[in-house]
Amino acid sequence: MFSYKNKNILIVDDQKAFHIMLKTMLTNQGAKNITFSDSAENAVKLAHHREFDIYLIDYNLGSGKNGAQLLDYLRNNHLIPSTALCFIITGDNNKGMVLTAIEKSPDDYLMKPFSQTQLFNRLTKASQKKAVLTDIFQALEDKEYPKAVTLCREKINSAPKFRGLCKNLLADIFIQTQQFEAAEKILKPLVEKRPLVRASISLGKAYYLQKKYPEAIKLLKETIYNTPLQMEAYQWLARSYQENGDLSKALNILTHAANMTNHSIERHQEVALLANEMNEHKIMLSSYSAILQLSRNSFYPDPCHLANYIRSIIDYAKEQEDINERKLILKQVNSALYQSRFEEGRNNNFDFNGFDEICQAKISIAIDEPLKAKRRILSTLQNSETEITDLDTTFLCESLFSLLDIGEFDYAEPYLEELNQRDIMDPSTQISIKKQTGEALELRVQTFKEHNRQGIQAFKQKSYDTALEHFNQALKLEALNSGALLNRIQVYIQLLKQSQNEERQVLLTKCQASFNLLSNTRLPEEHAVRYKELKHELAELKVSK
Repeated sequence: MFSYKNKNILIVDDQKAFHIMLKTMLTNQGAKNITFSDSAENAVKLAHHREFDIYLIDYNLGSGKNGAQLLDYLRNNHLIPSTALCFIITGDNNKGMVLTAIEKSPDDYLMKPFSQTQLFNRLTKASQKKAVLTDIFQALEDKEYPKAVTLCREKINSAPKFRGLCKNLLADIFIQTQQFEAAEKILKPLVEKRPLVRASISLGKAYYLQKKYPEAIKLLKETIYNTPLQMEAYQWLARSYQENGDLSKALNILTHAANMTNHSIERHQEVALLANEMNEHKIMLSSYSAILQLSRNSFYPDPCHLANYIRSIIDYAKEQEDINERKLILKQVNSALYQSRFEEGRNNNFDFNGFDEICQAKISIAIDEPLKAKRRILSTLQNSETEITDLDTTFLCESLFSLLDIGEFDYAEPYLEELNQRDIMDPSTQISIKKQTGEALELRVQTFKEHNRQGIQAFKQKSYDTALEHFNQALKLEALNSGALLNRIQVYIQLLKQSQNEERQVLLTKCQASFNLLSNTRLPEEHAVRYKELKHELAELKVSK
């Protein structure tokens, strides 16, 4: 029989009336050690100082973090003993809220109002289940998988009431340790006998991981038809469709699941990643907007979500052929930045002002004003007093991407080297880095540098026309690259020394146009010195002629 005696209980709820009611229920049945918290933040502080046996957490904790986020944080930081019972409670029957809470796998879930008897019975049932499975979960936490397998098999034989649950758990261990055929061998008879939800989802997952996509799709579709609120089934069904080549169906399923669990960052993240792969920019924008809003109230706010959202706005705008339509969409960037100044802008480790400037430069690129963008980018980076190694990861990424946008490869190199040393956790940021710095960039840089190299070689041989041709080819590829522009100016100056009157005027005009692409720009020191020298050389040449 379950007993509250000697149990330390933590109640997390922002409503004092509920505290009193729940305390009355618990004390009537013998509970003595009851602690209250009215916010997620305060609950974390309490959990750092003592352990509890029972956690009764309300989902809706007012403004700020919710109960599901609190439970997730406490588990990730090992602040809940493996023997403890965790219940999520809510008075809101909103389906999205309920599903999001269930996804965090509490020991049970209670809807307000509930009776003293209901609470006791549910705690009793959860306690019995926990008693049977605790040593298995502890072995899994310690990554002692052979021990966990042995314990599961023992429980299957010794605890008939939990036999099915232990078989499912054993199959999950086999999946976790990549023994997919062993998992299938356990799960298939269970599903054939009776299509239980958990066994069906696990078997669908095992099929997927063995690349048996048609089998996974068939089983998971049936599971969702019979039990349409199982979010994990949607996840593996979408992945199966995706790997089977049907991206549209995969995206529809993920979007449906994200709309059902509107409080789940994970669901929106999956939609955004697949939409990114399919170049569905409008869907990406919507998903990243949701992720940004949810992350702001989470335990893990990160400016990378702001960067992902703004990048999705700019990508969506670039799709529009009409410049006015583009500008209209890009207004969302400034709206987002204005709000984020009071959110992400409060993060002392994030260079918000620099990030804002880079975003403004990207807007200029999107509306076909690359020179304006270049000046803003280089000025922002030159004005930064922070060493590259000390830049926050979000600003580092956006700085690198902006330098690549304007073809300043040499300038970008130390940023890329530093980024390669960082451990990037956010999957969307990982994809952006791969797109911007992968094989496509290598080919782009190689092609550009080859033209530039041949131009330098021809210049050294005093084959100025050939040199000019190669530098022009390089600048067709990267029109704003400072090094190539300076190289072309140097060729123009040599050609001017040999030119006649009519040709001289044409060369002067072209030379000045190249200078104009570098003027009012905060160039790196080496380029700035060279620019000044060439400017002086051209002035002397004008006087002498």
